[in-house]
Amino acid sequence: MLSPRLPFHTRYIFASFAAASLILISGCQSIHDKKEITVEILHTNDMHSHFAGSKNGSACITESYCEGGYGRVAEYVKEVKERNPNAIFLDAGDQFQGSLLYVNYHSPLVGKITNKMQYDFATFGNHEFDEGCKALSDYAKNADFPFLAVNLKPAPGCPLSKNNIAPFTVIDRPDAKIGIIGLANPDVVNQSKACKDTKFVNPFKAVKESVKALQTQKVNIIIVLSHLGLPFDEELAKNVNGVDLIVGGHTHDYIGPGSPLGPYPIVERSPSGKPVLIVTTSGEAKFLGHLEMNFNKEGIPTSWNGEPVRLGKAGGSPEITKIINQAAEPVIKRNSTVVGTNLVKMRDGLDPCREGDCLSAMVTTDAMLDYARPKGAVVALINGGNFRAALPVGKITQGDIDNLLPFKDKVLLRKYTGKQLFEAVEHGVSDVDGIGPRMIQASGLRYSYCPTAPVGHRVRSVEVQDRDGKWNPLDDNKVYVAAVGAFLASGGDDHKALADGIKISNSGPLVADALKVYLKKKSPINQTPEPRISTLK
Repeated sequence: MLSPRLPFHTRYIFASFAAASLILISGCQSIHDKKEITVEILHTNDMHSHFAGSKNGSACITESYCEGGYGRVAEYVKEVKERNPNAIFLDAGDQFQGSLLYVNYHSPLVGKITNKMQYDFATFGNHEFDEGCKALSDYAKNADFPFLAVNLKPAPGCPLSKNNIAPFTVIDRPDAKIGIIGLANPDVVNQSKACKDTKFVNPFKAVKESVKALQTQKVNIIIVLSHLGLPFDEELAKNVNGVDLIVGGHTHDYIGPGSPLGPYPIVERSPSGKPVLIVTTSGEAKFLGHLEMNFNKEGIPTSWNGEPVRLGKAGGSPEITKIINQAAEPVIKRNSTVVGTNLVKMRDGLDPCREGDCLSAMVTTDAMLDYARPKGAVVALINGGNFRAALPVGKITQGDIDNLLPFKDKVLLRKYTGKQLFEAVEHGVSDVDGIGPRMIQASGLRYSYCPTAPVGHRVRSVEVQDRDGKWNPLDDNKVYVAAVGAFLASGGDDHKALADGIKISNSGPLVADALKVYLKKKSPINQTPEPRISTLK
Protein backbone atom coordinates (compact mmCIF):
# COMPACT_ATOMS: atom_id res chain seq x y z
CA MET A 1 0.00 0.00 0.00
CA LEU A 2 1.07 3.63 -0.48
CA SER A 3 1.77 4.30 3.15
CA PRO A 4 2.78 1.64 5.63
CA ARG A 5 0.65 2.65 8.59
CA LEU A 6 -1.19 5.99 8.91
CA PRO A 7 -3.88 5.23 11.51
CA PHE A 8 -4.98 8.86 11.35
CA HIS A 9 -6.66 8.56 7.96
CA THR A 10 -10.36 8.96 7.71
CA ARG A 11 -10.27 6.63 4.75
CA TYR A 12 -7.71 4.49 2.97
CA ILE A 13 -6.72 5.20 -0.59
CA PHE A 14 -4.46 2.27 -1.03
CA ALA A 15 -6.37 -0.57 -2.63
CA SER A 16 -5.87 0.96 -6.06
CA PHE A 17 -2.14 1.26 -5.41
CA ALA A 18 -1.38 -2.30 -4.44
CA ALA A 19 0.06 -3.47 -7.76
CA ALA A 20 2.22 -0.38 -8.26
CA SER A 21 3.52 -0.48 -4.70
CA LEU A 22 4.64 -4.10 -5.06
CA ILE A 23 7.02 -2.91 -7.75
CA LEU A 24 8.60 -0.53 -5.24
CA ILE A 25 8.96 -2.94 -2.32
CA SER A 26 9.51 -6.30 -3.96
CA GLY A 27 13.02 -7.70 -3.92
CA CYS A 28 12.13 -10.30 -6.55
CA GLN A 29 11.55 -8.26 -9.65
CA SER A 30 13.09 -4.95 -10.65
CA ILE A 31 11.60 -2.01 -12.50
CA HIS A 32 13.90 -2.84 -15.40
CA ASP A 33 12.41 -6.31 -15.62
CA LYS A 34 8.99 -4.75 -15.84
CA LYS A 35 10.30 -2.17 -18.35
CA GLU A 36 8.28 0.29 -16.32
CA ILE A 37 9.30 3.28 -14.22
CA THR A 38 7.34 4.21 -11.11
CA VAL A 39 7.48 7.73 -9.69
CA GLU A 40 5.90 8.47 -6.31
CA ILE A 41 5.00 12.09 -5.56
CA LEU A 42 3.92 13.71 -2.31
CA HIS A 43 2.84 17.34 -2.53
CA THR A 44 1.47 20.33 -0.65
CA ASN A 45 0.41 23.83 -1.65
CA ASP A 46 -1.02 26.93 0.02
CA MET A 47 -0.20 25.67 3.51
CA HIS A 48 -0.49 29.26 4.78
CA SER A 49 1.31 28.67 8.06
CA HIS A 50 -1.41 26.42 9.46
CA PHE A 51 1.34 24.84 11.54
CA ALA A 52 -0.97 23.50 14.22
CA GLY A 53 -3.81 22.61 11.85
CA SER A 54 -7.22 24.22 11.75
CA LYS A 55 -10.59 24.22 13.46
CA ASN A 56 -13.88 25.79 12.38
CA GLY A 57 -12.28 27.50 9.39
CA SER A 58 -9.40 29.13 11.30
CA ALA A 59 -5.76 28.26 11.92
CA CYS A 60 -5.04 26.84 15.36
CA ILE A 61 -2.36 28.16 17.73
CA THR A 62 -1.71 24.75 19.30
CA GLU A 63 -2.53 21.29 17.98
CA SER A 64 -5.12 20.40 20.65
CA TYR A 65 -8.51 19.49 19.16
CA CYS A 66 -7.40 20.56 15.66
CA GLU A 67 -7.19 18.78 12.31
CA GLY A 68 -4.28 18.48 9.87
CA GLY A 69 -1.20 20.62 10.36
CA TYR A 70 2.48 20.39 9.55
CA GLY A 71 3.29 17.69 12.09
CA ARG A 72 0.78 15.31 10.56
CA VAL A 73 2.18 16.01 7.08
CA ALA A 74 5.71 15.41 8.34
CA GLU A 75 4.76 12.06 9.91
CA TYR A 76 3.13 10.83 6.71
CA VAL A 77 6.09 11.91 4.57
CA LYS A 78 8.57 10.30 6.94
CA GLU A 79 6.78 6.95 6.74
CA VAL A 80 6.52 7.03 2.96
CA LYS A 81 10.21 7.95 2.54
CA GLU A 82 11.26 5.18 4.90
CA ARG A 83 9.46 2.77 2.61
CA ASN A 84 10.51 4.43 -0.63
CA PRO A 85 13.55 6.73 -0.43
CA ASN A 86 12.92 7.73 -4.06
CA ALA A 87 9.58 9.38 -3.21
CA ILE A 88 9.65 13.08 -4.13
CA PHE A 89 8.08 15.65 -1.79
CA LEU A 90 7.17 18.97 -3.43
CA ASP A 91 5.63 22.24 -2.28
CA ALA A 92 3.87 24.52 -4.78
CA GLY A 93 4.16 27.71 -2.73
CA ASP A 94 2.38 29.97 -0.24
CA GLN A 95 3.81 28.78 3.04
CA PHE A 96 3.57 32.38 4.32
CA GLN A 97 0.53 34.13 5.86
CA GLY A 98 -2.64 32.73 7.36
CA SER A 99 -2.16 32.14 11.09
CA LEU A 100 -1.63 34.06 14.31
CA LEU A 101 1.70 32.30 14.75
CA TYR A 102 2.82 33.66 11.39
CA VAL A 103 1.60 37.17 12.27
CA ASN A 104 3.83 37.11 15.35
CA TYR A 105 6.92 35.33 14.01
CA HIS A 106 6.86 35.64 10.20
CA SER A 107 9.25 33.78 7.89
CA PRO A 108 11.84 32.64 10.50
CA LEU A 109 9.21 30.39 12.11
CA VAL A 110 8.08 29.13 8.69
CA GLY A 111 11.68 28.18 7.92
CA LYS A 112 12.24 26.54 11.29
CA ILE A 113 9.24 24.27 10.79
CA THR A 114 9.49 23.56 7.05
CA ASN A 115 13.09 22.45 7.55
CA LYS A 116 11.65 19.56 9.61
CA MET A 117 9.34 18.47 6.77
CA GLN A 118 11.77 16.68 4.37
CA TYR A 119 10.75 18.76 1.34
CA ASP A 120 12.83 17.99 -1.74
CA PHE A 121 11.93 21.05 -3.85
CA ALA A 122 9.59 24.04 -3.71
CA THR A 123 8.59 27.09 -5.69
CA PHE A 124 7.51 30.55 -4.52
CA GLY A 125 3.87 31.50 -4.03
CA ASN A 126 2.68 35.09 -4.17
CA HIS A 127 2.56 35.35 -0.38
CA GLU A 128 6.22 34.42 -0.06
CA PHE A 129 6.85 38.01 -1.19
CA ASP A 130 4.68 39.58 1.53
CA GLU A 131 7.70 40.43 3.70
CA GLY A 132 9.70 41.80 0.77
CA CYS A 133 12.51 40.31 -1.28
CA LYS A 134 15.20 40.59 1.41
CA ALA A 135 13.21 38.48 3.88
CA LEU A 136 12.39 35.98 1.14
CA SER A 137 16.03 35.81 0.11
CA ASP A 138 17.04 35.03 3.71
CA TYR A 139 14.29 32.41 3.99
CA ALA A 140 15.43 30.68 0.82
CA LYS A 141 19.09 30.76 1.88
CA ASN A 142 18.26 29.11 5.20
CA ALA A 143 15.98 26.44 3.73
CA ASP A 144 17.15 22.83 3.72
CA PHE A 145 15.61 22.37 0.27
CA PRO A 146 16.10 24.30 -3.00
CA PHE A 147 13.59 26.59 -4.68
CA LEU A 148 12.90 26.44 -8.42
CA ALA A 149 11.47 29.28 -10.53
CA VAL A 150 12.08 29.32 -14.28
CA ASN A 151 10.07 32.51 -14.85
CA LEU A 152 11.64 34.55 -12.03
CA LYS A 153 14.47 36.74 -13.33
CA PRO A 154 15.44 39.15 -10.53
CA ALA A 155 17.48 42.14 -11.68
CA PRO A 156 20.80 42.90 -9.93
CA GLY A 157 19.11 45.29 -7.49
CA CYS A 158 16.84 42.55 -6.12
CA PRO A 159 18.18 40.57 -3.12
CA LEU A 160 16.91 37.37 -4.77
CA SER A 161 19.47 37.84 -7.54
CA LYS A 162 22.11 36.59 -5.09
CA ASN A 163 20.26 33.36 -4.33
CA ASN A 164 21.05 31.68 -7.65
CA ILE A 165 17.55 30.23 -7.85
CA ALA A 166 17.58 27.46 -10.43
CA PRO A 167 14.94 27.30 -13.18
CA PHE A 168 14.82 23.51 -12.99
CA THR A 169 16.60 20.50 -11.60
CA VAL A 170 17.27 16.89 -12.60
CA ILE A 171 16.91 13.87 -10.34
CA ASP A 172 19.21 11.23 -11.78
CA ARG A 173 17.91 7.79 -10.81
CA PRO A 174 19.36 4.50 -12.09
CA ASP A 175 16.17 3.84 -13.99
CA ALA A 176 15.19 7.37 -15.05
CA LYS A 177 16.07 11.04 -15.26
CA ILE A 178 13.32 13.19 -13.76
CA GLY A 179 13.22 16.92 -14.47
CA ILE A 180 11.38 19.39 -12.23
CA ILE A 181 10.63 22.94 -13.43
CA GLY A 182 9.46 25.65 -11.03
CA LEU A 183 6.93 28.40 -11.83
CA ALA A 184 6.53 31.28 -9.36
CA ASN A 185 3.55 33.64 -9.39
CA PRO A 186 4.25 36.91 -11.27
CA ASP A 187 1.25 38.66 -9.68
CA VAL A 188 3.57 39.62 -6.80
CA VAL A 189 4.69 42.61 -8.84
CA ASN A 190 1.23 44.18 -8.29
CA GLN A 191 -0.17 42.30 -5.31
CA SER A 192 2.61 41.93 -2.77
CA LYS A 193 5.79 43.62 -1.54
CA ALA A 194 8.14 42.41 -4.24
CA CYS A 195 10.90 44.93 -4.90
CA LYS A 196 10.92 46.95 -8.13
CA ASP A 197 13.73 44.77 -9.48
CA THR A 198 11.67 41.57 -9.22
CA LYS A 199 11.19 40.60 -12.86
CA PHE A 200 9.31 37.74 -14.51
CA VAL A 201 9.25 36.30 -18.02
CA ASN A 202 6.46 34.61 -19.95
CA PRO A 203 5.76 31.28 -18.18
CA PHE A 204 4.67 29.38 -21.32
CA LYS A 205 7.83 30.34 -23.19
CA ALA A 206 10.02 29.64 -20.16
CA VAL A 207 8.56 26.14 -19.68
CA LYS A 208 8.90 25.30 -23.39
CA GLU A 209 12.56 26.33 -23.36
CA SER A 210 13.22 24.37 -20.17
CA VAL A 211 11.57 21.25 -21.59
CA LYS A 212 13.89 21.44 -24.61
CA ALA A 213 16.92 21.93 -22.35
CA LEU A 214 15.93 18.94 -20.21
CA GLN A 215 15.31 16.76 -23.23
CA THR A 216 18.83 17.47 -24.50
CA GLN A 217 20.01 15.99 -21.20
CA LYS A 218 18.03 12.80 -21.97
CA VAL A 219 15.37 13.68 -19.41
CA ASN A 220 12.06 12.16 -20.46
CA ILE A 221 9.97 12.52 -17.29
CA ILE A 222 9.17 16.17 -16.61
CA ILE A 223 7.25 17.69 -13.72
CA VAL A 224 6.19 21.35 -13.47
CA LEU A 225 5.83 22.77 -9.97
CA SER A 226 3.47 25.73 -10.40
CA HIS A 227 1.91 28.46 -8.30
CA LEU A 228 -0.16 30.01 -11.07
CA GLY A 229 -3.49 28.32 -10.35
CA LEU A 230 -5.51 25.46 -11.77
CA PRO A 231 -6.89 27.31 -14.85
CA PHE A 232 -3.35 28.23 -15.89
CA ASP A 233 -2.09 24.70 -15.23
CA GLU A 234 -4.82 23.26 -17.45
CA GLU A 235 -3.87 25.61 -20.28
CA LEU A 236 -0.20 24.80 -19.85
CA ALA A 237 -0.94 21.08 -20.06
CA LYS A 238 -2.90 21.54 -23.29
CA ASN A 239 -0.39 23.83 -24.99
CA VAL A 240 3.10 22.57 -24.14
CA ASN A 241 4.59 19.24 -25.21
CA GLY A 242 6.92 17.23 -23.01
CA VAL A 243 5.33 17.85 -19.60
CA ASP A 244 4.03 14.77 -17.77
CA LEU A 245 2.80 16.14 -14.46
CA ILE A 246 1.88 19.56 -13.08
CA VAL A 247 1.86 19.95 -9.31
CA GLY A 248 -0.09 23.14 -8.71
CA GLY A 249 -1.22 25.68 -6.18
CA HIS A 250 -2.61 29.21 -5.71
CA THR A 251 -6.33 28.69 -6.37
CA HIS A 252 -6.94 26.46 -3.33
CA ASP A 253 -8.81 23.91 -5.44
CA TYR A 254 -9.85 20.61 -3.98
CA ILE A 255 -9.86 17.88 -6.61
CA GLY A 256 -10.82 14.33 -5.83
CA PRO A 257 -13.94 12.50 -4.64
CA GLY A 258 -16.94 14.80 -4.65
CA SER A 259 -15.17 17.70 -6.36
CA PRO A 260 -16.99 19.44 -9.25
CA LEU A 261 -13.58 20.36 -10.68
CA GLY A 262 -12.66 16.78 -11.43
CA PRO A 263 -11.01 13.65 -10.12
CA TYR A 264 -7.52 13.33 -8.69
CA PRO A 265 -5.55 13.62 -10.87
CA ILE A 266 -7.08 15.76 -13.60
CA VAL A 267 -5.93 14.42 -16.97
CA GLU A 268 -5.38 16.72 -19.94
CA ARG A 269 -3.77 16.03 -23.31
CA SER A 270 -0.73 17.82 -24.67
CA PRO A 271 -0.65 18.95 -28.33
CA SER A 272 1.03 15.63 -29.16
CA GLY A 273 -1.78 13.69 -27.49
CA LYS A 274 0.25 12.52 -24.48
CA PRO A 275 -1.58 12.50 -21.14
CA VAL A 276 -0.60 15.31 -18.77
CA LEU A 277 -1.65 14.89 -15.14
CA ILE A 278 -2.52 17.81 -12.86
CA VAL A 279 -2.68 17.58 -9.07
CA THR A 280 -3.32 20.14 -6.35
CA THR A 281 -4.97 20.35 -2.92
CA SER A 282 -7.24 22.83 -1.17
CA GLY A 283 -4.36 23.91 1.04
CA GLU A 284 -4.11 24.94 4.71
CA ALA A 285 -2.51 21.61 5.68
CA LYS A 286 -5.82 19.76 5.50
CA PHE A 287 -4.73 17.34 2.77
CA LEU A 288 -1.50 15.86 1.50
CA GLY A 289 -1.43 14.93 -2.17
CA HIS A 290 -0.12 11.42 -2.88
CA LEU A 291 0.30 10.18 -6.45
CA GLU A 292 1.99 7.23 -8.12
CA MET A 293 2.69 7.31 -11.86
CA ASN A 294 3.97 4.51 -14.03
CA PHE A 295 5.91 5.33 -17.21
CA ASN A 296 7.08 3.22 -20.11
CA LYS A 297 10.71 3.40 -21.22
CA GLU A 298 9.88 6.32 -23.56
CA GLY A 299 8.68 8.35 -20.57
CA ILE A 300 4.98 8.24 -21.44
CA PRO A 301 2.59 7.83 -18.49
CA THR A 302 0.85 4.46 -18.73
CA SER A 303 -1.09 4.31 -15.44
CA TRP A 304 -1.53 6.24 -12.24
CA ASN A 305 -3.26 6.12 -8.89
CA GLY A 306 -3.72 8.60 -6.12
CA GLU A 307 -5.95 10.75 -3.98
CA PRO A 308 -5.65 13.73 -1.64
CA VAL A 309 -5.11 12.23 1.80
CA ARG A 310 -7.16 13.88 4.54
CA LEU A 311 -4.78 14.25 7.43
CA GLY A 312 -6.98 13.83 10.48
CA LYS A 313 -6.06 14.84 14.03
CA ALA A 314 -3.21 17.34 14.35
CA GLY A 315 0.10 16.19 15.82
CA GLY A 316 2.44 13.41 14.78
CA SER A 317 5.85 15.09 14.94
CA PRO A 318 7.26 15.70 18.45
CA GLU A 319 9.85 18.09 17.00
CA ILE A 320 7.28 20.26 15.28
CA THR A 321 4.89 20.10 18.24
CA LYS A 322 7.68 21.42 20.49
CA ILE A 323 8.40 24.33 18.15
CA ILE A 324 4.69 25.19 17.92
CA ASN A 325 4.14 25.07 21.69
CA GLN A 326 7.17 27.23 22.43
CA ALA A 327 6.00 29.81 19.89
CA ALA A 328 2.37 29.67 21.00
CA GLU A 329 2.82 30.30 24.73
CA PRO A 330 3.71 34.03 24.60
CA VAL A 331 1.28 34.59 21.71
CA ILE A 332 -1.63 33.21 23.72
CA LYS A 333 -0.73 35.46 26.66
CA ARG A 334 -0.38 38.56 24.48
CA ASN A 335 -3.56 38.04 22.48
CA SER A 336 -6.13 36.96 25.07
CA THR A 337 -7.82 40.38 25.47
CA VAL A 338 -11.52 40.08 24.60
CA VAL A 339 -12.71 42.74 22.13
CA GLY A 340 -16.26 41.54 21.44
CA THR A 341 -18.74 38.70 21.16
CA ASN A 342 -20.37 37.00 18.19
CA LEU A 343 -23.47 34.81 18.46
CA VAL A 344 -24.09 34.33 14.72
CA LYS A 345 -23.29 31.06 13.03
CA MET A 346 -22.95 31.21 9.26
CA ARG A 347 -20.50 30.18 6.55
CA ASP A 348 -17.19 31.93 7.07
CA GLY A 349 -13.43 31.64 6.64
CA LEU A 350 -10.78 32.01 3.95
CA ASP A 351 -12.56 30.11 1.18
CA PRO A 352 -16.13 31.30 1.86
CA CYS A 353 -15.00 34.93 1.72
CA ARG A 354 -13.74 34.29 -1.83
CA GLU A 355 -16.95 32.59 -2.87
CA GLY A 356 -19.73 34.92 -1.68
CA ASP A 357 -21.16 36.25 1.56
CA CYS A 358 -19.19 35.41 4.69
CA LEU A 359 -19.75 36.68 8.19
CA SER A 360 -16.28 38.11 8.82
CA ALA A 361 -16.37 40.23 5.65
CA MET A 362 -19.92 41.42 6.31
CA VAL A 363 -19.12 42.53 9.85
CA THR A 364 -15.78 44.05 8.78
CA THR A 365 -17.26 46.12 5.96
CA ASP A 366 -20.06 47.21 8.31
CA ALA A 367 -17.31 48.37 10.67
CA MET A 368 -15.54 50.26 7.88
CA LEU A 369 -18.76 52.01 6.90
CA ASP A 370 -19.56 52.78 10.53
CA TYR A 371 -16.19 54.55 10.78
CA ALA A 372 -16.53 56.37 7.45
CA ARG A 373 -20.24 57.28 7.34
CA PRO A 374 -19.75 60.46 9.40
CA LYS A 375 -17.18 61.47 6.78
CA GLY A 376 -19.71 61.09 3.98
CA ALA A 377 -19.21 57.47 2.90
CA VAL A 378 -22.22 55.47 1.70
CA VAL A 379 -20.49 52.19 0.82
CA ALA A 380 -17.51 50.19 2.09
CA LEU A 381 -15.44 47.84 -0.09
CA ILE A 382 -12.74 45.28 0.58
CA ASN A 383 -11.44 42.24 -1.31
CA GLY A 384 -12.37 38.72 -0.22
CA GLY A 385 -8.70 37.70 -0.17
CA ASN A 386 -8.12 39.97 2.83
CA PHE A 387 -9.79 37.44 5.13
CA ARG A 388 -7.69 34.50 6.33
CA ALA A 389 -9.92 32.98 9.02
CA ALA A 390 -13.46 32.90 10.40
CA LEU A 391 -14.96 35.21 13.00
CA PRO A 392 -15.31 32.89 15.99
CA VAL A 393 -18.62 32.17 17.65
CA GLY A 394 -18.46 33.34 21.25
CA LYS A 395 -15.75 35.60 22.63
CA ILE A 396 -13.58 37.41 20.07
CA THR A 397 -10.03 38.18 21.18
CA GLN A 398 -7.30 40.45 19.88
CA GLY A 399 -5.61 37.31 18.56
CA ASP A 400 -8.74 36.36 16.62
CA ILE A 401 -8.71 39.76 14.88
CA ASP A 402 -5.00 39.46 14.02
CA ASN A 403 -5.63 35.98 12.64
CA LEU A 404 -8.62 37.19 10.62
CA LEU A 405 -6.95 40.27 9.10
CA PRO A 406 -3.17 39.80 9.01
CA PHE A 407 -2.36 42.19 6.15
CA LYS A 408 -2.49 45.53 8.01
CA ASP A 409 -4.78 47.02 5.36
CA LYS A 410 -6.04 50.56 6.05
CA VAL A 411 -9.41 52.26 5.54
CA LEU A 412 -9.16 55.06 2.97
CA LEU A 413 -11.80 57.39 1.57
CA ARG A 414 -12.30 57.69 -2.17
CA LYS A 415 -14.85 59.11 -4.59
CA TYR A 416 -16.03 56.82 -7.38
CA THR A 417 -18.61 57.11 -10.10
CA GLY A 418 -21.28 54.47 -10.27
CA LYS A 419 -19.62 53.24 -13.45
CA GLN A 420 -16.31 52.68 -11.61
CA LEU A 421 -18.05 50.80 -8.81
CA PHE A 422 -19.83 48.60 -11.35
CA GLU A 423 -16.51 47.86 -13.07
CA ALA A 424 -15.00 46.90 -9.72
CA VAL A 425 -17.83 44.50 -8.94
CA GLU A 426 -17.57 43.01 -12.44
CA HIS A 427 -13.82 42.55 -12.11
CA GLY A 428 -14.35 40.95 -8.71
CA VAL A 429 -16.28 38.06 -10.27
CA SER A 430 -14.03 37.63 -13.31
CA ASP A 431 -12.08 34.65 -11.97
CA VAL A 432 -13.01 31.09 -12.92
CA ASP A 433 -16.56 30.33 -11.70
CA GLY A 434 -16.86 33.93 -10.53
CA ILE A 435 -15.01 33.30 -7.26
CA GLY A 436 -11.57 34.21 -5.98
CA PRO A 437 -9.62 36.65 -3.80
CA ARG A 438 -10.52 39.69 -5.94
CA MET A 439 -14.24 39.30 -5.15
CA ILE A 440 -15.74 42.51 -3.74
CA GLN A 441 -17.11 42.27 -0.21
CA ALA A 442 -19.22 45.29 0.65
CA SER A 443 -21.47 47.14 3.05
CA GLY A 444 -24.08 49.56 1.75
CA LEU A 445 -23.85 47.85 -1.64
CA ARG A 446 -25.26 44.55 -2.89
CA TYR A 447 -25.07 42.79 -6.23
CA SER A 448 -26.11 39.73 -8.19
CA TYR A 449 -24.15 37.93 -10.86
CA CYS A 450 -24.17 34.87 -13.10
CA PRO A 451 -20.87 32.95 -12.76
CA THR A 452 -21.39 31.03 -16.01
CA ALA A 453 -21.82 34.16 -18.15
CA PRO A 454 -18.86 35.44 -20.19
CA VAL A 455 -16.21 37.35 -18.26
CA GLY A 456 -17.07 41.05 -18.30
CA HIS A 457 -20.80 40.36 -18.57
CA ARG A 458 -21.56 38.51 -15.35
CA VAL A 459 -23.01 41.20 -13.10
CA ARG A 460 -26.79 41.47 -13.36
CA SER A 461 -27.57 44.16 -10.79
CA VAL A 462 -25.85 46.50 -8.33
CA GLU A 463 -27.73 48.45 -5.70
CA VAL A 464 -26.70 51.03 -3.12
CA GLN A 465 -28.47 51.60 0.18
CA ASP A 466 -29.44 55.15 1.11
CA ARG A 467 -29.42 56.60 4.62
CA ASP A 468 -33.05 55.55 5.12
CA GLY A 469 -32.22 51.92 4.39
CA LYS A 470 -33.80 51.88 0.94
CA TRP A 471 -31.99 50.08 -1.88
CA ASN A 472 -31.61 51.97 -5.17
CA PRO A 473 -30.04 50.92 -8.49
CA LEU A 474 -26.45 52.07 -8.93
CA ASP A 475 -26.33 55.25 -11.05
CA ASP A 476 -23.41 55.18 -13.51
CA ASN A 477 -23.08 58.97 -13.49
CA LYS A 478 -23.50 59.60 -9.78
CA VAL A 479 -20.47 60.07 -7.52
CA TYR A 480 -20.33 57.93 -4.39
CA VAL A 481 -18.01 58.28 -1.40
CA ALA A 482 -16.57 54.92 -0.42
CA ALA A 483 -14.55 53.54 2.46
CA VAL A 484 -12.14 51.23 0.68
CA GLY A 485 -9.22 49.07 1.75
CA ALA A 486 -5.86 50.59 0.79
CA PHE A 487 -4.97 47.44 -1.13
CA LEU A 488 -7.94 47.89 -3.45
CA ALA A 489 -7.47 51.66 -3.63
CA SER A 490 -3.96 51.05 -4.97
CA GLY A 491 -5.27 48.75 -7.70
CA GLY A 492 -4.50 45.50 -5.89
CA ASP A 493 -5.83 42.30 -7.49
CA ASP A 494 -5.77 44.32 -10.72
CA HIS A 495 -8.76 46.45 -9.66
CA LYS A 496 -7.91 49.28 -12.06
CA ALA A 497 -11.24 51.07 -11.60
CA LEU A 498 -10.68 51.41 -7.85
CA ALA A 499 -7.16 52.73 -8.41
CA ASP A 500 -8.65 55.63 -10.40
CA GLY A 501 -10.82 57.04 -7.60
CA ILE A 502 -10.52 60.64 -6.38
CA LYS A 503 -8.53 60.75 -3.14
CA ILE A 504 -10.25 62.13 -0.07
CA SER A 505 -7.81 60.73 2.48
CA ASN A 506 -4.26 59.42 2.19
CA SER A 507 -4.33 57.57 5.48
CA GLY A 508 -6.78 56.05 7.89
CA PRO A 509 -7.14 53.45 10.63
CA LEU A 510 -6.23 49.85 10.14
CA VAL A 511 -9.19 47.78 9.01
CA ALA A 512 -8.55 45.57 12.04
CA ASP A 513 -8.72 48.58 14.38
CA ALA A 514 -12.00 49.78 12.81
CA LEU A 515 -13.37 46.28 13.36
CA LYS A 516 -12.31 46.26 17.03
CA VAL A 517 -13.99 49.61 17.66
CA TYR A 518 -17.16 48.35 15.98
CA LEU A 519 -17.20 45.11 17.97
CA LYS A 520 -16.83 46.95 21.25
CA LYS A 521 -19.72 49.21 20.23
CA LYS A 522 -22.06 46.57 18.75
CA SER A 523 -21.38 43.36 20.70
CA PRO A 524 -22.90 40.94 20.89
CA ILE A 525 -23.28 40.43 17.14
CA ASN A 526 -26.56 38.52 17.22
CA GLN A 527 -28.32 39.10 13.88
CA THR A 528 -27.44 37.33 10.65
CA PRO A 529 -26.77 40.03 8.04
CA GLU A 530 -28.98 40.21 4.97
CA PRO A 531 -27.40 38.74 1.80
CA ARG A 532 -25.22 41.09 -0.22
CA ILE A 533 -23.90 38.79 -2.93
CA SER A 534 -26.44 36.76 -4.92
CA THR A 535 -25.48 34.08 -7.42
CA LEU A 536 -27.84 33.55 -10.36
CA LYS A 537 -28.06 30.48 -12.57
